[in-house]
Amino acid sequence: MEYFYPIGNDPENEPLLELLPNGYMFASKIFYPFIMMPKLWHSSNSEIPHKYYPVKEDILKFGKPLTWEELRKSSGLRNIAEMSIAVTAALTGAEYCRKVYRRPDLSNKLENHLVENIYFPLEDQFSVLLMRDMLSVLASNGAKRIKFATISGEQGTYKISDINAEMIIKLCSEPITICDENKDFIFTCNFDEVAAVFSAKKDCRELLTRNHLEGIIFDEKTPLVWENYNYFLLK
Repeated sequence: MEYFYPIGNDPENEPLLELLPNGYMFASKIFYPFIMMPKLWHSSNSEIPHKYYPVKEDILKFGKPLTWEELRKSSGLRNIAEMSIAVTAALTGAEYCRKVYRRPDLSNKLENHLVENIYFPLEDQFSVLLMRDMLSVLASNGAKRIKFATISGEQGTYKISDINAEMIIKLCSEPITICDENKDFIFTCNFDEVAAVFSAKKDCRELLTRNHLEGIIFDEKTPLVWENYNYFLLK
């Protein structure tokens, strides 16, 4: 197994479903939740060197996930595509990202409604708050193990029932691809992204919803940069 991410040659126009491995016909983008820490809570340790951000151990113990839809509603953004544009513009800087994300008006609207104890999701890696739900999806066809491959070349296998907090943090530390042992389902992530790409050999919207995963579903023409195209809301 090797690291895989369906970015293609033209992620703003190339249909994502055409970039999946043979046999895969369903794809979804899974949003990483925002993180709410207890009020007045603070630690001397920070995940990010240049500004304070809770470390993953503390997020697992004390953090509460907030959906994009919750924050979309409270900030007054019109739809989930605007929310995605606002999140990307806020994290990458509206002047440096793709044209579709150059919307400081939307990022300001979102940031103005975030209180001090709410944090953006981290880029470049899976969210630790989603990993248990992702593992439930991977195990749903009876798989007992997962396989993983990082962008840096590390590969391995974990028994699902053995995965603990330390292993979750390892799986949420860099761009990585994980799948069940039968390769029925794949989750993968990349740099500068706060959403994972999920792909499967069958329609899995009910499975994803049952496991509390939020996102959008790609149709046959939707590219990776999906916000200006048709999509189906996963809810």
